[in-house]
Amino acid sequence: MDGENKYPWSIYTLKWGSGKVSTTRYVLYVTQIAVLVILAYLSIVFLGPLSYSGISFFYFVASFELLFTMWWGIWGVIGSYLALVIGGGLLVGMGIVPSLLTALSAIIATAVPFVIYRGLLAKRGYDPLWRDLVFKEIDGVKAKRAGAWAWFIIINGIIINAVSTEVGLGFSYLLGLVPPGAFWFWWAGYFVGDILPFIVLMPILVAGLSGIVTRSGLVNSGWLT
Repeated sequence: MDGENKYPWSIYTLKWGSGKVSTTRYVLYVTQIAVLVILAYLSIVFLGPLSYSGISFFYFVASFELLFTMWWGIWGVIGSYLALVIGGGLLVGMGIVPSLLTALSAIIATAVPFVIYRGLLAKRGYDPLWRDLVFKEIDGVKAKRAGAWAWFIIINGIIINAVSTEVGLGFSYLLGLVPPGAFWFWWAGYFVGDILPFIVLMPILVAGLSGIVTRSGLVNSGWLT
């Protein structure tokens, strides 16, 4: 095989998808949204210095949001947004407007990596499902583990995380949810609160769940299906 088709993950693209969404799939997508909402709530309530701000110093649901998006495309993006609106916003005391605005950061943090990995890095030998973070070989193809980790940290942990932090915390600051004069302190907390779960939890989630999901044929080939 030549070009991008030499990789076993070449079936995962940026196309809209193929076929209709089955009832089983809808149940799966709704379930993952509910799980993300609950985890977002727990991330804020137990690990947020001020729950009403929607900020957590260890937002562990971020790893689930990212991985679910890489598996299920637009459904993961929707789940991540609703998780921050409901679980990380309304349920912890934020108003509807702050919740809707600050949650826009979740769309950036999930949709952009989906595009970058499936549209660009997958063609250059990096698995869009991030199995190369933990496995030496993927379906007979040797994984580029060092490069995979480098791109994962640079793209998700630093660049996109910084942008989404600026968006989420920026709205919080403008709406008076961040103490005056404490913007950069909270910015650092928000930033670290996302990057730590990526480094600590993502390898565990990938190692424990990716095999089950791929073997069951539950990974979307495109954005929708």
